[in-house]
Amino acid sequence: MLPVILLSYITLSVAAPGCDPDKVAITGGEYRLTNGTHIGSRVEYTCPEGKYPHPAYSRECQSNGQWKNEKVRAECRVVQCPRPVQFEHGEFFPRKPRYFVGDVLQFECWAGFHMYGPENRTCQANGKWSGEETKCDNNVGDCPNPGIPIGATKVGTSYQSGDTVTYECQRGLRMFGSKERTCMKNKRWSGAEPSCRFWYTYDTPPEVAQTFSASISEIIEASDLDKVEERNIFRVRRDGDMNIFIVIDTSRSVGKRNFETAKEASIVFIEKMASFDFTLRYGVISYASFVKPIVRLSDEDSTDAEAVIKKIQTFQYSEHEDKTGTNTQGGLREVFNMLSLQQHRDPKKFLEKRNVILLMTDGKHNDGGDPTVEVKRIRELLDIRDDNDREDYLDIYVFGIGDDIDEEHINDLASKKDPEKHVFKTESVDRMREAFDEMLDEAEVLQRCGLSKEPSKDEGVEVTYPWIAKITISRPGSEERCKGSIVSKSFILTAAHCFHLDEELHHITVRVGDRSLKVKSLYRHDKYDPLGKRDKMVEKSFDYDLALIELGERIQYSRKVRPICLPCTTGTSWALKQRGIAVTCSDHEKTLLSSGLVRAMFVAEERERQYEGKNVLIKRGNKRLTCLEDAKKLEKFQNIPDIKDLITDNFFCTGGTEPEVDPQTCKDDAGGPLIVRFRQRYVQVGVISWGTINSCAGTKRRPGLVPPLSRDFHTDLFRVSDWLKNKLKELEFLN
Repeated sequence: MLPVILLSYITLSVAAPGCDPDKVAITGGEYRLTNGTHIGSRVEYTCPEGKYPHPAYSRECQSNGQWKNEKVRAECRVVQCPRPVQFEHGEFFPRKPRYFVGDVLQFECWAGFHMYGPENRTCQANGKWSGEETKCDNNVGDCPNPGIPIGATKVGTSYQSGDTVTYECQRGLRMFGSKERTCMKNKRWSGAEPSCRFWYTYDTPPEVAQTFSASISEIIEASDLDKVEERNIFRVRRDGDMNIFIVIDTSRSVGKRNFETAKEASIVFIEKMASFDFTLRYGVISYASFVKPIVRLSDEDSTDAEAVIKKIQTFQYSEHEDKTGTNTQGGLREVFNMLSLQQHRDPKKFLEKRNVILLMTDGKHNDGGDPTVEVKRIRELLDIRDDNDREDYLDIYVFGIGDDIDEEHINDLASKKDPEKHVFKTESVDRMREAFDEMLDEAEVLQRCGLSKEPSKDEGVEVTYPWIAKITISRPGSEERCKGSIVSKSFILTAAHCFHLDEELHHITVRVGDRSLKVKSLYRHDKYDPLGKRDKMVEKSFDYDLALIELGERIQYSRKVRPICLPCTTGTSWALKQRGIAVTCSDHEKTLLSSGLVRAMFVAEERERQYEGKNVLIKRGNKRLTCLEDAKKLEKFQNIPDIKDLITDNFFCTGGTEPEVDPQTCKDDAGGPLIVRFRQRYVQVGVISWGTINSCAGTKRRPGLVPPLSRDFHTDLFRVSDWLKNKLKELEFLN
């Protein structure tokens, strides 16, 4: 008899490996665990302003069950700025072994040398000195004194054509920019001005945004086809053509959340660029171990910003099944391949195109080889050499993201052009997104009409509706409020009925942003006559209900104060991407009012300074006839023989409950703009005038159902464009 052997399998419960949660605390700061204490989780540290987490901004739970650098206790240390080592042809003081936030350096030049740059520089909370590099120069060289960054030493004191200088940062500092620069025949230095930083120093969103704002401003204002500017970045004519490549690191070290935020940042960037007046062709590439093109340059819809955005939105982090590697070379090789195909299809125009690469990465590459090899191939393909003038046809911007960045790697990949900056180190993808969102805040860009932005955590919703003006008429014993819209630096557009026919100007105050402005003049439309239709049984007529307020001082544009676009102006032609001398007011109308139901909005103020966009439908054609029929059903209008004497063709109609419920306008909304959005620009097509039924509680909308017969009417700006053209000399109207 064979023995019976019973094998019993016992399943043991083994605790999931992890790191000690008692070893993550930081002295003087706070921490956050990204995924508990599991292997691969990170602990992220934050410190008060002016301090940084030592020894790193984060730690990872490693496979051996220990936090990275676990033996070094985390603590918040005081931020320092680099210490000056050399200052050529002058003196600096005070001389100290360390400089902390708030310390001020003063510079003096020796006799015979002129100072370029600030006399005083302040140590800032991110570990950078304020202002540009200070230099002393006697202007005897072919090239100007290239200067010495604070924290660096320089070898080379002759600045004649062909001379070279080299830089080295103090121990513990990392260099951005060029380590070696040569004085060229054009009397400019090659490469980019270097800077030395501590590892914990980041570029702030405003610093990053400044470069992009300047470049966008140059694009918009470049109306002269032969115009050349020294400091422009995206050099392209209005009717020119440019390729933009967005290359996103999707490796495991970046993580899913950062990848999703990088997508959002890319979309914000594309939306901002889509607001302006030139043709862009996009290539969008995601890479980890392998490369995944999201949008190819050769795609038919690669010039359609909305289509490009949709493709980015639908692309999933999971599409990179193997995320272990970081093949930056592969991502740039795909850029090369897309350009090669473009060259093959149209070799003549290929070399006329400008090319911009935005590379978002944590700065590491462990797969695919050296990415600088692909940069060299791209430059060769674009015929960019040291002995020609084609350097402007390629700009590579590298955004190093996070706390564990290979600074040397991202610096090597970025373009190096004097005096431009192409490499940035941002604290997180969120900060990079903030920078892209602030791209529109330079003064030159702010003058473009119909721009808007989403508010950051430190901003109110005014930045989303920067064209709204608040008008107060303070008469003896009474006060009335209306809205208006900023249409230029001197004029506010509003409704005529807000004012008495004999209104005294000192009774009127206009508030834009945080400023209250006095009124210089008030212009009502010539045909506005509230009592002019009594013979037609119209007790009060709102026909031509339009007024312009001329301000006593010009508006200063800012992120909270911008002009809205008006139809039939050249500014709106650019916003609508309609170019050429043959563009007419009718073309604007066909574009903005292209159907029987047109989606529009007005801006309500439910609470003090709490603006809110209210979506409505403009009823046109047969849909508009129902507005007239419903008005005739109201008892107060039944004595009017012809309802068209009350509701003339000069009015747009909104309101009602069909095909969907439109929110009502209230008393304080009068004079405000009726707006149609075109892509990322906002065009005012009407002025809020009057309504058939007032179901508001004073100046606020009541909760609950809107009366079915309720209709609101808005002065149609297309019908009064001649009057606007006559009054608004600051704007350029179409012929």
